Order: sequence, then C-alpha cells, then structure tokens
Amino acid sequence: MKLQRRTYPYTYARVSVMRSSLLHKEDYDKIMKMSLNEIISFLQSLEYKRSIDELGVKHSGVELMEMALNKNLTDTWNKLRKISPKEINGLIDTYLLRADLWNIKTILRGLHTKTSPETIASMLMQTGRLTREFESLIKSQSMEEFLKKLEAAGIKFEKLSNAYESLKTQNTIIEIENFLDREHYNRMIELSQSIPSDGKLFKQFLEAEMDTNNIINALRLKKAGTDKHKLPNFVIGKASATVKRIIDTDSKEETIKLLLPYGISEDASKNYLAAGSIAGIETDLGKTLLKKTKLLLHQHPLTIDVILGYMFAKEIEVKNLKLMLKARQLSLSEQFTEKQIIV
Repeated sequence: MKLQRRTYPYTYARVSVMRSSLLHKEDYDKIMKMSLNEIISFLQSLEYKRSIDELGVKHSGVELMEMALNKNLTDTWNKLRKISPKEINGLIDTYLLRADLWNIKTILRGLHTKTSPETIASMLMQTGRLTREFESLIKSQSMEEFLKKLEAAGIKFEKLSNAYESLKTQNTIIEIENFLDREHYNRMIELSQSIPSDGKLFKQFLEAEMDTNNIINALRLKKAGTDKHKLPNFVIGKASATVKRIIDTDSKEETIKLLLPYGISEDASKNYLAAGSIAGIETDLGKTLLKKTKLLLHQHPLTIDVILGYMFAKEIEVKNLKLMLKARQLSLSEQFTEKQIIV
C-alpha cells in the first residue's frame, strides 16, 4: 500500500466532528468525583449509551462498562472505515494490527494463567483482522498449539522457537510478548514508509512510541533482576541513545537524569529513588507521548495525521475510562487515580 499525497476533505470534516466528542480535562475532573453508578449514568449520556444499552441486557457493573467501552471503540473504527476512501481504509486496517496485538497478548496471558475461555473472550476487542480466529485461539489446549495458530496472523511458529523455549524452561511469557511487540512495530514501520511527506508527524510519533516502550521494558526488566547484558535482546527497533544508557547504568540517579527530558515528575522520581517504583514513571512517559498525539490532531488538519491522531486519542480515552471504573470498584484514592490518568 502506498498512499498518495492528497487530501480527503469529507473524511477529515467527519473526523473533526468525531474528535469534538472526545472527553476533556473538565470531564475527567467531574468523573473523578463520581461514584461507580454515577460514572455509568454519565457515560450513558454520551456516545457510549448505545453500547451500554445493547450489552446491559446480559451484563452489569464494571464488566458491562468494560465491554461497552470496547464495543464503542470497535464501532468507532468501523465508522471510520465507512467514511473513508479505499486507500485510507488500508491505513486504518494496518493501524488495527494494534488491536490484533492487544488481543493476542490478552489470550496469551489468559492461557498462561489458566483463565476461563469465557473471561478471556469478554476481555477482547472485537476489531482487527483476527476476529474470526478468536474462538479457535482461546480454545487452544496448549501454549504450543496457540502459538502455531498465530500463522493466521502471519507469525510463523519457527520464529517463536527461542521465546517458546524460554516459556518451557522458565515459565515466563515475556520473551513471547517481546517478540510480538517487535513484530507489530516492524509492520508499523513498514506502514510509515507508505505515508507521504505530509505524514511525517506520524512517523515521528511512531519512533517516540517505540522509544517509550523500550524505556519502560528496560526499567521493568531491570526491576525484575534481568541480566543487563540480555536487555538489548528486548529492544524494539533501533535503540535510542537514552535507552542504551538506561540499560548500561546501574545508578538510579543517573536513570532519573536521563528521563528528565521525557517529562518525569518530581513525585515519580522520588518514588523511584526511594522504593524503586516505576509506576509513576510509566504514567509520565504516557502523558509525554500523548502530547505528541495532540500534534497529530492539530498541526496538520487536512492530512492523514489527523485520522491517526484521532485513533490514538480515542484509544487513550477508553483506557482512561477503564482505569477510572476499576479505581472506583477497588476504592482507590482520587489522588492515586488522577496520577494515572493521561489527559
């Protein structure tokens, strides 16, 4: 697929209208003060109402809301496809490889933890290219069978052999997940090559997203005690200078200095230095990444960047709402929840 350098005014106008319904900081501030039932009622007053009403016959509470949020996201992608010309649909379909990756990793984790097929199915996003394969993947009787079925997604079992050995010998799926991440970003890099010069912001965002994920993976693996000489094997794409230095250093202070340009807050820094907690760092990295998404939405309003920017922003909104619902269900403090939200 090679996109042409041209504009699609009808599609961009429709996306602009859809973008106007995204939640703002004021909306999140309101939700933060609400009880679980009040949050559900509030979302029923928005574009989530249809999904909530359809699923409310069989489900309730947080389970209903998580499924409704997933369905709304799926409906949004389908709507984008309907209002877009064929070549942009190719772009949207390639983007939705992200959904396939998310679903594959969800099934992988479910099988690894022996979660029931019904529970795994309820957690999947009904979008992407593999929706017909979900049932077969979930019913896999072994991890080997599951990995072999991934050929439907173009992932040959032979390429997973080393990661599968790690699962058998160490009972860890981290190398399988890392392989899937690399496979996904290789395809996204191929996608970026098909975008004309006016889509350069998306290419920059993709590089920033890979860099962020590499930083998070390095911090998680170091926290888990992984030999730092093995960490380069988990890098997605080309490691930035920052990622290389984070991998090499044994100093928490040096790590924080390296992360300051990424918008790491004082609280996140203190928690990391005092207790080795990386939760705040991960949240701050996500917020910094979102700022780059805003550039996609606003800087080039008549290019494909605005479509991709909207898709990222909508995905983040759904993640935020799920987090807030879970926080209310678990009675987590407002202060803690607010720090996790990416606005």
